[in-house]
Amino acid sequence: MAVPKIFISSTYYDLRQERSAIADFIKSLGYDPVMHERAGVTYTQNETLEKDCYNEIQNCDILICIIGNHFGSSSADNNNSITMNELNAAMRDRKKIFIFIMKDVYLENTTYLKNKDNGEFMPAFADNIKIHEFIAELRQAKIKNPIIPFENTSDIIENIKLQFAGMFQRLLENEAKITSSTTINDLQETTDNIKTVFSDFIREQEQFREKFNCSVLVNKFPLQIIRNYLGLTKSFLYLNDIGTIDEFMELLGFEISQEAPDKVRVYTKTTLIKKQILKLSENLFDENGILLDIRNREELKSMIVWEESNISNFDDDGEIPF
Repeated sequence: MAVPKIFISSTYYDLRQERSAIADFIKSLGYDPVMHERAGVTYTQNETLEKDCYNEIQNCDILICIIGNHFGSSSADNNNSITMNELNAAMRDRKKIFIFIMKDVYLENTTYLKNKDNGEFMPAFADNIKIHEFIAELRQAKIKNPIIPFENTSDIIENIKLQFAGMFQRLLENEAKITSSTTINDLQETTDNIKTVFSDFIREQEQFREKFNCSVLVNKFPLQIIRNYLGLTKSFLYLNDIGTIDEFMELLGFEISQEAPDKVRVYTKTTLIKKQILKLSENLFDENGILLDIRNREELKSMIVWEESNISNFDDDGEIPF
């Protein structure tokens, strides 16, 4: 079963006892504390140890940051400490963050804010003015994360208990709300999905027609009449322009004769016993020779003319002459 991974970020030597106590508490909850001194960070050969710590934060769910009165190790990438960069990495990744600041430093930061512009402020509790500069940035950050002062490790652990309990209660409350409204949401989602699928189908159909605007298209109404004349009552014709109709009629044994008045095509087929003629009006096609889907039967009677006659070349005995 997957468990929450909680990254503990702080300076190491001055806060190692606090780090160890908090890690033990997290482990007692069944969660997974992540700290470099407990082999919680996966190190690679392609990145520095510092960057491996930042990358590990991406795999964690929560970051607990403890800010004391020591600046700690400087980053190789900028003027921040490694702890500061770890916190910035968690904020960029939108992780759940809890920030604990040593009470003396937290109170002194208020004095720093009032005197930072005169350039004469000298911190008494923090060993580097950058600590106060960073805390000031955290207070003004757009993403508001809880900043909690502490005097000892017990303060941190008790606050984490309350925060985790509040998160769990809120989760239960949200699940209850979701359950009560799931039917309406599901119906709305289903309706939206149907609309999306239908819209996609219409769009894909139009794209298909545009892409294959040649012989493979819908069975247009004039083709149904031609099909019936040819005796192909169980077939469907997918012919879209004059060229594909010519090819199809030739395959059936029809010859294409010279154009008759107002007829764009005359197809003739003669056998020993009958003669068949199909005449197609030029009004059946647009200027590009594309067959129009005309639905008016009365109009089509003059546009599609079918003539069929028997040939009387039998002798008196009723036998076919050779």
